[in-house]
Amino acid sequence: MSLTATSNPNAFELPPPGPVILRCYRVIDLGTQDTTYKGKPKLQKKVLISFELLGDERMKDGRPFMISTRYTMSTSEKSQLRADLESWRGLPFTDEEVRSFQVAKVLGKYAYGNIIHKKSGDGTQTYANIASLMPLPKSMPRPDPVNPDLIFDLDDRDMRIFETFGDSLKATIMASREWAEKPASEDAPSNNPEDDDIPF
Repeated sequence: MSLTATSNPNAFELPPPGPVILRCYRVIDLGTQDTTYKGKPKLQKKVLISFELLGDERMKDGRPFMISTRYTMSTSEKSQLRADLESWRGLPFTDEEVRSFQVAKVLGKYAYGNIIHKKSGDGTQTYANIASLMPLPKSMPRPDPVNPDLIFDLDDRDMRIFETFGDSLKATIMASREWAEKPASEDAPSNNPEDDDIPF
């Protein structure tokens, strides 16, 4: 299982290695993207899930570190999204969840993860990976959130949220099939799901 974020020394501070409490604060619909799998072009629906790291170590400006990963929106048996979600909540998917799982349920949920650092093959970049993702033990206190919960849904897009994204993320979203097919609405409300008793 690998949740991976790339460190760009010109833009981001690399999260420190080691165990840490995580909280999901962003779920961003990236839409249907043109990808390549085993040398063949393929269309895949993607989602970006972001965590804030709520350990003692913070970035130079005092904000928590952040780590994100892009997933293919699939609950198939071999999908990375399903494997990570089942590990995170400590429960296998039910047959009903396999047929249709609302990824927005992870928003605001806590996890316990272990971050490791790895060098790229050519040694020019360092990557921060969440090597394991588990439910946060009930006995462990949940630190207060720092970042507000945020969902961006291409089916009901909020351009006020979209304008807060960096250029690279905007470009990825605008490259999706859904972006060209449906006009944006500046008045669309943000969407925050209600909390529940189980992880998600």
